[in-house]
Amino acid sequence: MAHGISDPECKKEYFDSQIELNAKLDQLAQWIKESQHFIVFTGAGVSTSTGIPDFRSAMDTVLPTGPGEWELQDNKKFRSNKAKIIDDIQQAIPSPSHMALVELQRRGILKCLISQNCDGLHLRSGMNPAYVAELHGNMNLETCEKCHAKYLRDFDTDMNRSDHYTGRRCDKSDCRGQLKDSLINFGENLPEDELNKAFNHAEKADVCLVLGSSLTVTPASDIPRQVAKRKKKLIIGNLQRTPLYNRAIINIHTFSDTIMKGLMERLNIPIPPWILRRRVRIICQNDPDMNKSKINIEGRDPDNAEIPFTLFKSIQMTIGDRKKQELNCEPFSIEISNKNIHSISIRLHFFGHYNEVPFDFHYINIRNVPKEEQFYLFYNPLKGEWRKTIDETDLPI
Repeated sequence: MAHGISDPECKKEYFDSQIELNAKLDQLAQWIKESQHFIVFTGAGVSTSTGIPDFRSAMDTVLPTGPGEWELQDNKKFRSNKAKIIDDIQQAIPSPSHMALVELQRRGILKCLISQNCDGLHLRSGMNPAYVAELHGNMNLETCEKCHAKYLRDFDTDMNRSDHYTGRRCDKSDCRGQLKDSLINFGENLPEDELNKAFNHAEKADVCLVLGSSLTVTPASDIPRQVAKRKKKLIIGNLQRTPLYNRAIINIHTFSDTIMKGLMERLNIPIPPWILRRRVRIICQNDPDMNKSKINIEGRDPDNAEIPFTLFKSIQMTIGDRKKQELNCEPFSIEISNKNIHSISIRLHFFGHYNEVPFDFHYINIRNVPKEEQFYLFYNPLKGEWRKTIDETDLPI
């Protein structure tokens, strides 16, 4: 069973003066400009500004989310109604820190993001998974126990089962293995591939920035420790002092968002707004013997087309002036006669975590449906509208 921090001295929160903070951020920015292999290690503190509580903040924390989960548990207390927390993690909007890291990765400055968080916000923010190591899993990801295929879901895959089974099976007809969530419970081994990726980058790193981690959980905390052990630059940004306090070349005591906003300003790189990204794939299979075609609609990971992504709560299809047909579960498919000359209207209904409106698109008739088509949808929650494009880099501002 996990616990909060036992040493009262280690629970104390510190804040640098503005003069101290400016000097530290100036130096950090300069090191990043000179770096050949910059990595970032994040903990729960990077997500507290989104309304997700951390685990080990003290009972008297300044965080609006209130004390950490384990701290409340140790003190046999309940979270105050005054705490500013989000009811559903799926509705959390990535923070300025998340988006700053996305931009650094897109520009090739950030070589790897290593995270202890399972809230899924790093991938949701737009980080390319090829440059991310999620040590404690992802609440939106499940894997096949037989073939190890990955499946992303726009909902929490955790069924609160110790064996991790979700009740779903692999889509592959030659496999059909049982799917498991990817979450790592306390005391369980970390995923070997993610851990190896993290340590490989720690061996190459010349600058490592820790954001919002108490660095009390091993083997995850051994990753920044490895950077310090190699006599490379370890910078820790956390309100509390960590076990690696004396190993860090700089300790920055302020909020993660304050660090990243100040850093990006010094790097002269704007922090992009968050845009919800979706990839939709349409496959039309013609059966000439039966003189009909089947239209399949599915979601895919915007960064890896090989990974299925459950995006739709339901799909409505209307052929000509017929009554709408509603599909409420995967696979979303419908058969249409090749003789049909009527128009086809399709409406995608999403899970609505960000109040996404439905998206409509149309085909003149079945002959007009391509054998395979994919497009991207970008949703700005502030504007409440979708933008369709075939270019994955064509992000709206």
